Amino acid sequence: MKSTHPKALWAATILVAVLAALPAALAAKPQNKPPAAPAKEAQAPVKGPTNPESDAFKTWASEAFPWGEGKITTEETPQGRVRGYRIVKINKEYSFDARANDFTFAAIDEFGRFAIVGDMFLNETRLSSPAPVNSEQDLTALAGQLQRFLRSRFKLVFDPPNDRPGFKAIKVVVDTGYGTYDIGGYVGSDDGVVFFLGRSWDLRKPIAEQRKELINLQGVPSQGPSDATVTVVEYSDMQCGFCKKRTKDWEPLLKKLEKDLKIRRYFKSFPLTEAHPWAFRASAAGRCFFEKDPKLFLAWKSNVYNRQETLTVSDVDMFALEFAAANGMTDEEFKSCYLRDKSASRVLADLSEGFKVRVRATPTFFIDGVQISWFQDDIMEEYLRKKFLKGAGLPLQKNPAPAAGPGSPH
Repeated sequence: MKSTHPKALWAATILVAVLAALPAALAAKPQNKPPAAPAKEAQAPVKGPTNPESDAFKTWASEAFPWGEGKITTEETPQGRVRGYRIVKINKEYSFDARANDFTFAAIDEFGRFAIVGDMFLNETRLSSPAPVNSEQDLTALAGQLQRFLRSRFKLVFDPPNDRPGFKAIKVVVDTGYGTYDIGGYVGSDDGVVFFLGRSWDLRKPIAEQRKELINLQGVPSQGPSDATVTVVEYSDMQCGFCKKRTKDWEPLLKKLEKDLKIRRYFKSFPLTEAHPWAFRASAAGRCFFEKDPKLFLAWKSNVYNRQETLTVSDVDMFALEFAAANGMTDEEFKSCYLRDKSASRVLADLSEGFKVRVRATPTFFIDGVQISWFQDDIMEEYLRKKFLKGAGLPLQKNPAPAAGPGSPH
């Protein structure tokens, strides 16, 4: 089930151009003709789009949403003001299926440097009694309000290195029962009324490019040729039925495209701990098996999917011990890793990273930072053909979207 507030968030980077120096010899010796001007390195735009109605802003904002044909519209919010920002709601209406329609909110910096994007909340207490946000005690009412939205246990703490003018950065520290991970947020510092569950993104740089930089592929389970031209990153949950379906759908798609495309897939863990009681344990076990032998990760994942409908929390523990023994791991070796920091920390890092790049349901896929929801059966193949094969093989014969959509993290 989708959240009523899709969660989209942006990160900030600045590129600095450097002029090449003229050779000293040219300055010391007269020349018959003036020297050619030194080449300049490419410069980042001084200012990004600030008008939410402009095509430039809508093009930039469109990458906050999953790929697919549709229309972007914006509207200014009637409530909530932060000095130096325009706060707008951004909508995407998809042409292929209204169930995929999405929206988010953005606070656009008036100088065009960044936009804070995500779910927006108005602090009900501060609406009637606005006051500056100076201490974590000032976040108490906001935390109570967020509890209705976030089903997990959490606490709010300040994150000063990520402050923005007019906003204090917040970390929502979520407790999974196996450790904590962070979701970013921002609260208006002058009155505490406006809160974004989201992040800051550079308005001068495409969102997909920024997302790609945020996704860490070091030490991540993967499958496919090392010289692949296409890199797919998947965030999934082993207790998610739709993840199981899309895993099965990959094989015929790869076979269909293998003559034209080399694809490498990376597998990130995004266990929905509140909805799926054994998902985190399965992910942690998978991490232990990967450390033993990278090939064991996918073997474990396949085995879990085969028994997904009948597994319980205790079943997963026993199943993992049996799988470990069958693959050359002693009980002691497996238990020294299972649900310990060496496995749990990687799963928690994937969760935190997933929220940064706007994973809000499972499975979610990224190709070069472009989000593909794969809600509609044909959309993955359509994107791959358009992006990498110049549209060869299109149009596809359309299949209807599945009756049951992706899983939800809340």
